Amino acid sequence: MKKKQFIRLNVFVPVNDIHETLNYYRDRLGFYDEWTMDTDGGIRRDSMRLIFKQDPDYVSVLNNETYRFVLIWFVENVDEIYKEFKEERKITIVSDIENKPWGIREFSIHDINGYLIRVSEGITNVS
Repeated sequence: MKKKQFIRLNVFVPVNDIHETLNYYRDRLGFYDEWTMDTDGGIRRDSMRLIFKQDPDYVSVLNNETYRFVLIWFVENVDEIYKEFKEERKITIVSDIENKPWGIREFSIHDINGYLIRVSEGITNVS
């Protein structure tokens, strides 16, 4: 008998243009296995899967001069991902990598839709 458990949450992240977004995530951030269906699409990197829905009006509400919607990606070996994004992929880093007092080591970037993406890993020794 299967045990009762919650496994994951997937949301349709609103984007300005589905094809530009998938191209950006593939070509700039190293994702792969993209799919599209009309104005929806998805892509993955390792175990992380992202699903997008083209809706530029909603993106302008979420990400504008006043607000940026935050997405947190939990990863393993955040230092190597930081190095990959900064040195190899030349992604603009919004916040450099650092240990946070709440037990997370992270850095931040913006994607092409204006989302603030915090790339994070739990740590045991906080300094």
